[in-house]
Amino acid sequence: MAVHIRPFDAPIGVEVSGLDLNDPLGPDTVSELTDAFLDRHVLCIRDQDISMSRFLEIATVFGTPQVQKVKYYAHPDTNLISVVSPEVNRDREGSNGKPLVRGTTFHTDHSYWPKPCKATMLHGVQVPSKGGETRFCNMHHAYDDLPKELRNRINGLCGIHRITARRQKTGRITYSKQEYDAGPTGIHPLVRTHDETGRKAVYINPNRMDGIEGWNNQDSDALLDELDHACIRPEFQYHHIWRTNDILIWDNRSVMHAATDNFNEPRRLHRILLKGTKPI
Repeated sequence: MAVHIRPFDAPIGVEVSGLDLNDPLGPDTVSELTDAFLDRHVLCIRDQDISMSRFLEIATVFGTPQVQKVKYYAHPDTNLISVVSPEVNRDREGSNGKPLVRGTTFHTDHSYWPKPCKATMLHGVQVPSKGGETRFCNMHHAYDDLPKELRNRINGLCGIHRITARRQKTGRITYSKQEYDAGPTGIHPLVRTHDETGRKAVYINPNRMDGIEGWNNQDSDALLDELDHACIRPEFQYHHIWRTNDILIWDNRSVMHAATDNFNEPRRLHRILLKGTKPI
């Protein structure tokens, strides 16, 4: 069966079908996948019953896997894969009986690193029969749609990203004191230029930002709140409804994403992060 790449009816993302990732990938297929990744920012490859070792091999098509920094979430067999599961979160953080889903506010992964991860990959090993969507927001579209005056205001400004951010939305502490104390700080431009395509995007992380470099808290909050409101809009979004053995790959330089907690069945995803470069 030929590989078929179909854009979603949304401003972001494609569905890839007719591909078995257990088979070797030829150069033409690799080129098609990487081109679609750069152009549409989110890939969904359907029906992939693959091992963890093969998942890691596929990851190298798109980049270099990054060691998972938080040991608690790392898979027991390899620190290059973490387990995304309400059950794991519940064991660590406690729960009132409802699935404890992390990442339900829009964010980009590990922006508090000096070199944030380039991409994130998820394998849907076990997914609920309904609910549990992952939402994506196209930050290139968000930048292009900003009023000219606002674009001019944010050009040249840098955001301060921390795991212990003052503006943190969730308010849930999920890391040890040692992990917090060792947490890095990322100072990154609010307007990020994609290092492969040259496209500009708004680069914010509402859950991990302290403020704007050189600004006081009040002025920082006013501008960041304005950006949140301008960027996180339905017309820039795609909501992914999971199927078992979906593989999702998304570009953290181009999108924000958010989980949803509207399900009550088991869910288990395997996650790989790909190494990135310092935002410019």
